[in-house]
Amino acid sequence: MSALRVRIAFTKVEEAKYIAHLDLARVFERSLRRAGIRMAYSEGFNPHPKISFGSALAVGVEGEREYLDIEVAQDLRLKEILGRLQEQLPTGIRLLEGQIISLGTKALMAVLNAASYRITVAMGLPVTEERLQEAIDSWLARNEIQYLRFSKKGQVEKDIRPWVKQLEGHIEGDEAIFELEVEVGNQGSVRPEEVIGSLCDLEKLPLDLDILRTKRTGIYVSYEGQKFSPMEHEAFGK
Repeated sequence: MSALRVRIAFTKVEEAKYIAHLDLARVFERSLRRAGIRMAYSEGFNPHPKISFGSALAVGVEGEREYLDIEVAQDLRLKEILGRLQEQLPTGIRLLEGQIISLGTKALMAVLNAASYRITVAMGLPVTEERLQEAIDSWLARNEIQYLRFSKKGQVEKDIRPWVKQLEGHIEGDEAIFELEVEVGNQGSVRPEEVIGSLCDLEKLPLDLDILRTKRTGIYVSYEGQKFSPMEHEAFGK
């Protein structure tokens, strides 16, 4: 029979946030095997299961709604696939919904182009709502923001401002909470901690960046000023 392609929305929270992206593919592969679900494999000298994800999450970052596509090489109902798979997945990975999509649908990485994050940072010294808002407004008004990124190739300076679509913040107790929306895609993106780090440096905010928690609250298809889920707007993947 021909393969069945399934798009799944899932969480990656609690202890699962420490699973690296490459290991996450192995987690799903092993879980599918234990569930007795036959996967479709690529052709060639070194076949591998057809499992693909949206934009990768950094280790330690939670995801409220992530996506993956799998191809199944047997005739099963969607409800059965999701139920059998969920039973084998570790704590923190919960399947939210699934949808059968056509084999010709574009890969998630090719269509997902925006992501939202919630970043919670402890305050080193008290910061008022007014001071926080002034800092955010001043940061957003800048045309260019250079940030020094460290990689295997050494130090690279990158202008991170074009990637940031929205930044808001407020104070709750002794913490500052930020809502961030950024562009993502094959050309790269900006890391949430880079945005908050540059905000602290440039606007002299006394936040304790060593006590920072990040959660990706969503990843979307952004088109003509609107955001769509790849589950509900399959037309973008055709």
